[in-house]
Amino acid sequence: MLLGKFVHDPDLDLSAPTLERIAVRGVMFRGDELLLLASRHGDYKFPGGGVEAGESMPAALGREFLEECGRREVEVGLAIGSTVEYLRAVEPEYEVFKMTSHYFYCSGGVDDRSQQLESYESELELTPRWVTVEEALRANRAVQASGRGVMRWLVRETEVLSQLADL
Repeated sequence: MLLGKFVHDPDLDLSAPTLERIAVRGVMFRGDELLLLASRHGDYKFPGGGVEAGESMPAALGREFLEECGRREVEVGLAIGSTVEYLRAVEPEYEVFKMTSHYFYCSGGVDDRSQQLESYESELELTPRWVTVEEALRANRAVQASGRGVMRWLVRETEVLSQLADL
């Protein structure tokens, strides 16, 4: 089971007022390749995002695959595990932002090639690509080492990729 706890700022007081968010991430294999989102910086992230109020995790993941990858009718399978991240909150009434990401094996789907990206995703030029776990790990580690274009998800996604490589 994948599991990770990441505190992005060692000075964070985890007992301070906290905004919590639940997210889902999809792990879809095609042979030895994974469907990941490549950014303009050269790193990779898993398709997924926040679960909206009243939305089930499978429904949220289906919506995210459609929005980010242009892939509909994705089957959400077994849960792999979760990660928990603690970051400094942007909202003034909170000090801590806690995000729990649940990872699920996914399969199938119909590719209609029409992304519906949020503005920050468009700025990052997120593009669905089939790559091996090793290729994605190399790319993420290179971006992390460069210190340029490092997004907050990079530590989390690199750790999950590392755990997948060890399976």
